[in-house]
Amino acid sequence: MVSSDAFKQVMRRWASTVTIITTKAGDTIYGLTATAFSSLSVNPPEVFVSINKQTRTHPLIEQGGVFCVNFLAPEMTHISDRFAGRYPNEERFQDVRYRAEATGAPVLDDAIAYLDCAVARALDAGDHTIFIGLVQASGVQRPDDAPLLYFNGRYHRLGDAAT
Repeated sequence: MVSSDAFKQVMRRWASTVTIITTKAGDTIYGLTATAFSSLSVNPPEVFVSINKQTRTHPLIEQGGVFCVNFLAPEMTHISDRFAGRYPNEERFQDVRYRAEATGAPVLDDAIAYLDCAVARALDAGDHTIFIGLVQASGVQRPDDAPLLYFNGRYHRLGDAAT
C-alpha cells in the first residue's frame, strides 16, 4: 500500500471544483470547504460527498440527514478560506447571504450553483464517511460563471477550452 504522503502528492494533481458543503441539524447550521464531491446517478438524482470523520460537520450531517453542495465562483476564495477551518463556526456565515430551500441546509446566495440533498445512505470509508444525497432541490444561480478550482494546493480559474 502507498504512503499517505505519496497518495496526497498524486491527488494534488486532480483539479476539483471548490464547494462549500452546508448542513443543518436542529437549530445549528454549519459548513466546510470540500473538493471531495461528485455526481453519482441521474435517475434518481444522487451525488456524494466525502467528509472527514474528525470535522464538526460530520456529526451534524449524520444528525440532520441533509447537506447542500454550493459551487463557488473564482472571486469567492475568501469564503472558501473561511469555511476551510480558519474561522470558528460562528464567524463562517458572518456577512454570507444564504437561504433555506427544500432541506433547510443553507444555500449560499452567491454560489454559482447548488444541490440541496437529503442523505440517502452513508458508507464508511476509512477516516471519511461517504454521504450519498438524493437531490431535493437544485439551481444554477450564475449561469455565465465558471467555478473556482483547486489544483496542486492553490486556487485557479478555469482557462480556455483545450479544443
